Order: sequence, then C-alpha cells, then structure tokens
Amino acid sequence: MGKTTIATHLTVARNAAGRSVLLVDADPQGTATTWMDMRKDKDVTQVPIISMKGQKVHIDLREQAKHYQDLVVDTGGADSHEFRSALLAADTVVLPLRPGSFDFWTLQKMVDVIEMADTYNENLKAVICLSQVPPTARDRARKDAAAIMAEMPRFTLLSAMTVFRAAFNHCSGEGLVVSEMPNRDTKACTEMSFVHQEIFGRD
Repeated sequence: MGKTTIATHLTVARNAAGRSVLLVDADPQGTATTWMDMRKDKDVTQVPIISMKGQKVHIDLREQAKHYQDLVVDTGGADSHEFRSALLAADTVVLPLRPGSFDFWTLQKMVDVIEMADTYNENLKAVICLSQVPPTARDRARKDAAAIMAEMPRFTLLSAMTVFRAAFNHCSGEGLVVSEMPNRDTKACTEMSFVHQEIFGRD
C-alpha cells in the first residue's frame, strides 16, 4: 500500500469523523485525482480534491487551510518540488515503508530533506508507517525498522501498520477505501483505523 492509498484512506476517515477535509493531489502522476474520478460515480460520500504543482505548494496549502479543518496532501518523492514545498506547511509527514526496502541511505536522504524543512517549519513531525507487511513477518518488520531508525531519531515509527492485503489494491482501483467495499476485509479496515487514530488522535 503506497502513499496515495494512505492519503485517500485518511481523507475519507477525516470526513467520517466530521471534519471538513480537502485532499490535495500534489503528485505529478495525479494518482489521487484518478482515484477521485473513479469515485464520482459511486454511491459514497464525495470529498473535495484540488491539484497543486510547482515550488509554491506551501503557499497554496496555507491559503486552503483557512477554509478546511484538515488537509491531506499526496505528493511525489523526496526530490520533487511539491514534496519539499509541502513540508514547509505540513504538520506531519507520513512516509510509508515496505519490508525489504529498509535502505539506510535512502532514509538518510529523506532525513536531510526534512531537516532542511525544519529551518522553516520547526514543528514538523515525521513518522514512518510500515506498509505491505507480510502477515507472518509483522514482528520481524517492526524489529528491522526499529534497528535502522534507532540511528535516525528524526523519525517516529508508528505502532500501527498495514499488512499486505488484496483489499487495498481492489479498493484503490474502484475509487473507494476498504471500509466502503461491498465485501469488507475487516482486518484491513481495522489496520487503517489504527493508522488514522495514531496520526490524528481520536478527534
């Protein structure tokens, strides 16, 4: 489960919690916009989305924050202008990390980018969410991630994680989230609920 899946699930969860929320597609690939286009024909609650591009995303985010209680931003990678700009306005950056991709140097590069943003956004939180974890390797995945992150105190490892489940791929292809699927995967729903609660609390 990648960053767009997390972003769309968090957006729907914030809406269900009674918050006014805007999904911001700041990824040049436009995956969140594609997801929303598929969602329009479904009998589900619609949520607003806007696209942002370029090096001034942080300015646009601050303007939109005047109109919504929550903004959920889906950006490109660490080297994109949109990602770096969004960090200047974000409260929390959530980085999905798959087992088997625990690369010290890749994470160190991400730390370097985030620490540059710290100069302008000193309250920025940076959290890692383990995703696509094999069902039989949850403890091992957490242990391996914790070992690497022990050398990177800038990151906080979420207790919540998502296991590799077909439900996440299926719902993304339908413009839905796991809780909206006709045949709900209750474990997938619970996992995303825990991710949402740990990031936003219970409000």
